[in-house]
Amino acid sequence: MLPLLESRVRRVLRGLAAEFAYLALVNTSILPPHSLLRRRLIRVIQPEMLSFLAAKIGSDAPDVLVNSTIGMRLGGAPKCELLLDLMPELYQLCVALRTQGGEPLYKAMGEVVVPLAVASIAAGYDEGNILLASFRAAASRGDRDLETVMRYFRRWTVASFK
Repeated sequence: MLPLLESRVRRVLRGLAAEFAYLALVNTSILPPHSLLRRRLIRVIQPEMLSFLAAKIGSDAPDVLVNSTIGMRLGGAPKCELLLDLMPELYQLCVALRTQGGEPLYKAMGEVVVPLAVASIAAGYDEGNILLASFRAAASRGDRDLETVMRYFRRWTVASFK
């Protein structure tokens, strides 16, 4: 179960990074028809993925570990109040999932993308750095961030979702 969740987290991080890199490279804000950013937030970032990240980051806190393990097994998110003490970004992501879960990801992008990237970096995933750099490149249209993103995508294959 854990390798499946880990691959799902990596796939979502790479997919979001690829979409932001595309937006930055083409220099547009128009989303493609089958974009991840058009999907509902709860479909892209599933609650068990949040539980997986919380368990990975807060493995030394027994309450967080137990709550996250139960969340991974039952397909739910951990209690948001526990995550506030652990990491504010995870708390922000948890609250965004609960309040804006039914909205398309592009509407909740400001509350979701940066906390997801920071939490994944804290969990030890290099894809979090890619996501953060590609989000900055798409938001600011900076050439330096775009160079960084293109360097990353030379090393990893771009994931596409249908």
